[in-house]
Parts: sequence; C-alpha cells; structure tokens
Amino acid sequence: MPLVLACAACAGATVQTSPVGHADSSAGCRPAGLRAQFRGFQGAGDSLSGALVVIDTAARPCWLDGSPRSVDLLDDGGDTVSVRQRPVDSPAVGPVQLLPGVALPEFGAPPGHGSAWLSLNWTNWCAAAGPAISATLVVLPGGGSITGPIDPAQPSWAVGPAVPRCRDAREPSSLTFGRFQPAA
Repeated sequence: MPLVLACAACAGATVQTSPVGHADSSAGCRPAGLRAQFRGFQGAGDSLSGALVVIDTAARPCWLDGSPRSVDLLDDGGDTVSVRQRPVDSPAVGPVQLLPGVALPEFGAPPGHGSAWLSLNWTNWCAAAGPAISATLVVLPGGGSITGPIDPAQPSWAVGPAVPRCRDAREPSSLTFGRFQPAA
C-alpha cells in the first residue's frame, strides 16, 4: 500500500497507566507521549485503503509492538462508525522503535525513520448514507488510546471515495488493520 496517502493533523492522546509494547517496560510508549495522523483513504478496488502514522513526542525513544487492540473510524461528530473490526494476521516484525523529534510527514511524503505506521482497509459499506470519516481512534496493544485526525488542509484531489462499495448487503462493513510497522 502506498504511503503517499492524504496527510492528517496532530492527534490527541489519553493517559494510560502501563507502557506499550517492549519487554523493557521503561522503554514502552505511553499514549501521552505519542501523536498520530490518519493519512486518509484511497480507493483500492471495492475497498478503501489507508494508513495511520505514529510519532514519539516524549523526550526518550520508546517501543510499539504488535497490532492495536482495536481501531475505530470516527465521523465528523466524533461518533464511532459501525464496522466489524478484524486484525490482519500479518508477519511479526518485532517491536518498532519510535525516536523523539521525528516530524509527522507532510502531504505526499513518506513517514520518517523513527516513526511507525499501520495499514487500514475498509470494505462493504451498504447503508444508504455514508459517514464523513474525520479521524481514527486506536487502542494500543498495551492499553490506552490515541486519536489520529485527518488534516483539514488535505487537497480535495487527494480525498478518496467517502465509503467503500457495497459488495454484500447481508454482510457488515469491515475494517481490517495490521501490525505497527517501522517507517523505512
């Protein structure tokens, strides 16, 4: 999946009591020290594909390991969009080290070394009206959550379809997501 998807703005975070990911608990990422951006969706056949980029805003490096516990799509009102969530059993890459001082990428640029990213794939929207997705809410592997909003300055030509095509009205809409991956 190309990482030159639409860019997003800064993210909020919730506080958690335990660090995320790495065996050395002193090096696990804490949500309050993370920032995320949802790069938006692009059409990919009948589905929509997107990516979320995560950076470390704390003073020290930290680690993320594995798949999120959940990923929700949020509409313009901040409400959760009803989709079935399915983590993809992608190959483990091990813990991803996040380095402080790495900037969120600008529109069209790949994530910087020392950041992490996560792939998303949304399929089968069959409701009459579609939501306007404005952010993602990610529950991290060790608990706590971060929100990754879409950049309001995203150019209109970079915005993909609003919702994926309806493939089967008898099936729910689904969002699949992978593991945290290191940026190249």
